[in-house]
Amino acid sequence: MTQRERFLAMAVGGLFVVIAFQWGFNRYRDAIKFRDNRLAGLQNEANTLNEKMLAGAYADRQMGEYMVRSLPSNPERAQSTYQSWLLGTVREAGLKDAGVDPVSDAPVGDLYHRYGFRVSGKTSLNGLVGLLHDFYARDYLHRIRELNFGPSRTGDLNVEMTIDVISLSNAAIDAKIPDRESWRIAQSLDETRESILNRNFFQPPNQPPVYAGDATLVAVKGQKTDVRLKVDDPEGTDVNYELEGELPEWASFRADSGTFTFDPPADPENSEGENGEDAGDGSAEVNSEPVKVVVRMTDTGYPRRQIEKTLLVKLENAPPPKEPDPLPPKFDDATQTYLTALVQGRNDWTAWMNVRTRGETLKLQIGDLFEIGSMKGSVKSVSARLVLLEIDGKEYELRPSGKLSEAVALKTAEPSEGEASAAEESATTEPSATEDSAPSAEQSEPPSEQTEGADSSTEPTPQSRLD
Repeated sequence: MTQRERFLAMAVGGLFVVIAFQWGFNRYRDAIKFRDNRLAGLQNEANTLNEKMLAGAYADRQMGEYMVRSLPSNPERAQSTYQSWLLGTVREAGLKDAGVDPVSDAPVGDLYHRYGFRVSGKTSLNGLVGLLHDFYARDYLHRIRELNFGPSRTGDLNVEMTIDVISLSNAAIDAKIPDRESWRIAQSLDETRESILNRNFFQPPNQPPVYAGDATLVAVKGQKTDVRLKVDDPEGTDVNYELEGELPEWASFRADSGTFTFDPPADPENSEGENGEDAGDGSAEVNSEPVKVVVRMTDTGYPRRQIEKTLLVKLENAPPPKEPDPLPPKFDDATQTYLTALVQGRNDWTAWMNVRTRGETLKLQIGDLFEIGSMKGSVKSVSARLVLLEIDGKEYELRPSGKLSEAVALKTAEPSEGEASAAEESATTEPSATEDSAPSAEQSEPPSEQTEGADSSTEPTPQSRLD
């Protein structure tokens, strides 16, 4: 064998060795790969089985939870129980004209029974938030399928909602109402209202309250006084009060009504003398500086608005006692006193005054004093046509059938010489009559005629009337 043949044989032998090694390596690699794939498949199957076991355990646990939350399996009892609870919840939320009506009742396979209810009514946004919070806080198997609400003309919200609730077929017939709150409620009712109601989309922005009282509150020594703050809220909501600052011992503040109560002693600084004895009537003047306090007023609208007002509490002496006003007469006899007649006697004329309330007739002549009800004075002159009275320094004219309280005030004028002489002549020519005679016929003459005697010096004017 030549050298060339030997090299060729060695190359062919090496090639066979390489091919054999490659085949063996491939077989080994395929076996490893098959084993890995088999292991991965088995692991996947194991994982799938574990997932099914976990899902079954979770489903079993979930089914146990559903059993606790489920309505009774008896359809009549389930519907009645839930409707009663829903109606009570709606009333507690303050729904007006509330209605809770069943609308559907249908089984779903052999697993559960589904009931539908419709709730309607009117309430505020505050009441709606409370209703939804109470609904989701109760751990029933229920949901709100549809909710519609909007503002009405009266300012409330018209609310309509459709609710679905289920009862499991294998639940207890006498299942109890869940008494625990649902884990789905993450906030309390107050926190929920705070986060929702401060974004009121159905009303204008809330306006802050307005303080309409005085900036200085006066406390009187020796007197207990209640002073309520005058606060007006544009929306008419309630106002809460909070006081900052210290009040004297004789003052207090009620935050529920915004009322200060002042009860200072007669003399809080000098109530005792130097030796511990009583200082007396406490009339010494006390120079007390006003006490400054700050009152914070917050309304209950949404969003809440707040204002602060600085007030001064000032201490003052008690005013002197006021004299009581004289009591008015129960009835004025002057309003029922009439001039019934003017009678001429031997010496002079007499005015007959009939006081109807007393059932008597006063016969008054010139110079006589009288006091009838609120009228007190004297008779200045009497003539055939009228009587002239002087009351409180003023002259009043009263004619027959006239009421004393309506006597006409006269404006006095100085008589001329001609008028005085004419008056004297008419007085001398006046006919005489007996005192017991009937009233003179001249009293029926028109009041526009000139008055005789002393009456000629006065001129009647409708200047005033006595009440």
